[in-house]
Amino acid sequence: MSAADQRVAELVERWMTSVELHARYLALNDTDYAKVQDWPEHQRPSRWVVDLARTRLLELKRLLAERQSSHDAGFAEALELMAFLTSLLGSEHVERFIPLAQPQPAATQKAARRTEPQRSEPRAAPVARAARNTRAASKRPAAPPPTPAPAVVTIEAPAASDKATATVIADAVRLISWGREWPQLAGLIARLADRPAEAEVWKILRQHRSEIETRARRPRD
Repeated sequence: MSAADQRVAELVERWMTSVELHARYLALNDTDYAKVQDWPEHQRPSRWVVDLARTRLLELKRLLAERQSSHDAGFAEALELMAFLTSLLGSEHVERFIPLAQPQPAATQKAARRTEPQRSEPRAAPVARAARNTRAASKRPAAPPPTPAPAVVTIEAPAASDKATATVIADAVRLISWGREWPQLAGLIARLADRPAEAEVWKILRQHRSEIETRARRPRD
């Protein structure tokens, strides 16, 4: 095994360990997830992203083993070069990624999962309070029923949150930098997980087109 083979194999194992940890963290709520590791700023990966990463890692391990058995040292060197170029050239504005998770001591894991117990009153207190309220209500004269006011129903279309808007903008910048055309953006973004509907995506894109194209460094058609 060449030095490049060894380095790539160790990197893939670290990634696999990280993905397996993220698979366990899926059961945590957002508060416990934020405490379990010292995370960089990122969008929490969903289950399908974690599963996809695991599938692709297993395929990469298989390919790497095949090339190592045929003594193809150039394959690992090409992987290292591609990883370097990806971080150098292709990661601008990337917000959706799986941060590297490190195995933690058992005590830290347990503390991250422990939730603060809720304080509860003694059982006798609610019963006594309910009895007092019942006696007081029986002594008060009955009030005439209030005249119901006419119901007014207002229906408003749900607006995208600031987080959703920022996510759509980042997606659009990334897709344009990858060569996608403006008319393709809404359909591609709406198919991603946890994104607004396509109509809402189009609304965000139109409102922020100048910002998106400036960040993508591509002039408007």
